Amino acid sequence: MSDAIQHGAVQGTDDAALRAGIEEVARLQDELVAELVGLGTTMSNAMDALPGFVPCGHAFGVVIEGLAASVGRFEPDYLRDLTAAVRARSEHVSDHRGVAQGMPMNVRAGLGSDDKVAAMRAQLLASLQGIAPYAMRAMELGVMSDELDVTLANTLAALGREELGAKELHDNLGRVSEAARIAMTFAV
Repeated sequence: MSDAIQHGAVQGTDDAALRAGIEEVARLQDELVAELVGLGTTMSNAMDALPGFVPCGHAFGVVIEGLAASVGRFEPDYLRDLTAAVRARSEHVSDHRGVAQGMPMNVRAGLGSDDKVAAMRAQLLASLQGIAPYAMRAMELGVMSDELDVTLANTLAALGREELGAKELHDNLGRVSEAARIAMTFAV
């Protein structure tokens, strides 16, 4: 029939340790999103200051990897390293293009309220995070789209503006919807 299977010792964790680990990952993911908003702002600043300029694929690769990791990766060291890489890329773009570096902003902090704008901001962030796996797959296949990349950067920058209103959020959601279509098309 079948051979006997031997298992090693099973280690568990208590509720407090599990809760602390979950809270740490959530905090690190929030920090990553905040730095992504800063990078998006820096990239948008560079594109606004230099008509026709689109940052290199390295910058967009960091954006896409960061967005995917902000919901799909749970290893604290990986999240810390990626957050540092996002910050470094923002500094690089700022220094090399002579534009102001975008400041990190914790966009998730204001998402808990019941107002329409907060709900739209949450939808916009979730949409960006949902696009990321498709965009990563497209990058793996060697397919890049300036339209998709620019939309990701500009939308992250928009999330960093506290005064963002319902009309601008709605417009961004429309652009992100088109970016999602592009990413999904390229990922197959």
